[in-house]
Amino acid sequence: MIDLAESRQKLDVIDRQIVELMKQRLEISKDVAEYKIANNKAVYDKAREEEKLKTLCAYVEDDFGKRCVDELFKQIMAISRKLQYGILEAGPSTNPSPESR
Repeated sequence: MIDLAESRQKLDVIDRQIVELMKQRLEISKDVAEYKIANNKAVYDKAREEEKLKTLCAYVEDDFGKRCVDELFKQIMAISRKLQYGILEAGPSTNPSPESR
């Protein structure tokens, strides 16, 4: 039988890893925002996001997993866009922290 406490400990480790990866992703999103500002590019790139979602969903074989990946990354992309729009509004080189959002 599976031990619930052990399973929860394993989930806690994974959750901490996800948080660390999200922090890294947001830092890179700041760099992307700076590039977009410098090159007069729009924050939202529908074609890029659709292609990225297609690629990510291909990493999962089952339909439920594909829906999970699609939903998760749509949220992650929305968060990244929110950060980028904040940087765009504030101007280049201000890089607001995600905590200030």
